[in-house]
Amino acid sequence: MQTWVASLLVPDADKLIKDGDPDGTAFYDAARVAGGAWLAKLTALATAIAWGFANSLVAQAATSRLLYAMARDRQLPGFLAKVHPTRKVPVNATLLVAAVSLALGLYMQQRSDGITLLSSLVNFGAMTAFLVLHVSVVVHYVVRSGSRDWWRHLIAPVIGFLILGYVVINAKVAAQKLAFVWLAVGVAVLIALLATHRRPALAGIEEENE
Repeated sequence: MQTWVASLLVPDADKLIKDGDPDGTAFYDAARVAGGAWLAKLTALATAIAWGFANSLVAQAATSRLLYAMARDRQLPGFLAKVHPTRKVPVNATLLVAAVSLALGLYMQQRSDGITLLSSLVNFGAMTAFLVLHVSVVVHYVVRSGSRDWWRHLIAPVIGFLILGYVVINAKVAAQKLAFVWLAVGVAVLIALLATHRRPALAGIEEENE
C-alpha cells in the first residue's frame, strides 16, 4: 500500500520508468512531494533507524566472524583470530571491519556516484556469491553424492544461476571491473594457500562424510 501511494506521488514517473532510480531516492522524492523537505528527511531517518543500523551491525558481525574463522584455520593472518577475554568476540576482526567500512563509506560519500557505486559493488558481491552457491549445490549433490533429485539439485540451481548470471552481466561496468579484480585476488590467494599445503579445513562436511 505504501509503495502504491508513493507511486502516485512520484514527481516525474516517465523519467523514473526510463532511467530507473540509480540513487535510490525515489521514495524520498515522493515524500518530499507529499509533505515537503521535512517529510523526506523524516522518512530517510526512519529508514535508517528501522533497518539501516540493524543491517550494518549484522553485516559487520557476520564479516568479522568470517575473518575470524578463516584466520583460525590459517587462511588469514593470525591476529584476526584473537578473541576478547571478556566479551568473547573476535575483537581484532571486528575493529578491522569497522575501520574499513567507515573509511570506505566516507570516501564513497565524497564521490558524486559514490553511494550508487558502493551499493552496486555490494549487490554484485552478493550475486557472485549466490552464483557460486548454485554451482556448489550441483557439485555436492549431483556430482559427489550421486543424487537423482533432478528438480531440487540440478534444474532449480541451474535456473537460479541463469537468472543471477543475467543480473551480473547487466550490472554497472565499474562494479563489474572492481568485483572481478577482487575475485581474481581471491582466486590467487586460494591457489597460494593450496600450493603451500594450507587447504581450508571444512569440519562440518568432513564430519558428515565420516
